[in-house]
Amino acid sequence: MSLKILGGFARGQHLLVPKGDTIRPTSVMLRRRIFDSFQRLDDFVFVDLCAGTGAMGFEAWSRGAKSIYLNELSRHVLKYLEENRENLLVKNSNNKSSEILCSNEPAEKFIQKFKTIYANFSEEQKRETIIFLDPPYAMKSIYFDVIKVLKIKEGKEPWYFGQLWIESDPQKGVASSTWDDYKLSSYKIFEQGESYIYVTIFPQS
Repeated sequence: MSLKILGGFARGQHLLVPKGDTIRPTSVMLRRRIFDSFQRLDDFVFVDLCAGTGAMGFEAWSRGAKSIYLNELSRHVLKYLEENRENLLVKNSNNKSSEILCSNEPAEKFIQKFKTIYANFSEEQKRETIIFLDPPYAMKSIYFDVIKVLKIKEGKEPWYFGQLWIESDPQKGVASSTWDDYKLSSYKIFEQGESYIYVTIFPQS
């Protein structure tokens, strides 16, 4: 099985996918829907906390994002992620010079480390950052643990000023209405079948 990048300079290039049900990549149609809306991401920073094959991050890279952070907890899947990165960098060496960084740790731990990196960004870079949160749908605690880090704590100044894209499924994961109840403000919601990507912009109280 393989996936293709849908747009940008690497359009049509393949990504390796582990056999079986080790991962659940974002569907092609849902990926197409959101990237049809965010077609150009020149100079953006894109953070994929549960990256799998890296399809979302590499799609952002192909569309101009300059810094890609791909975090994947499974060491088995990480091998495919790193191979996809190397293959794409070789194929597109004349088209793009940017950093694609792969890591292997729990999503919440990674976002705590990223908070320190983010603090050194310019104001423009901070606004042009996207965090994509798409854990295995059933692992619901990951959603709330990460969002807790992003939200403003009482008596504290906000630290995150970019976008958060949340992918889930109301049957297997978390309903989109949950995020309204959780006091996130939706910018836009993209849906395909049962799955959705909920886009929200920080800071939020």
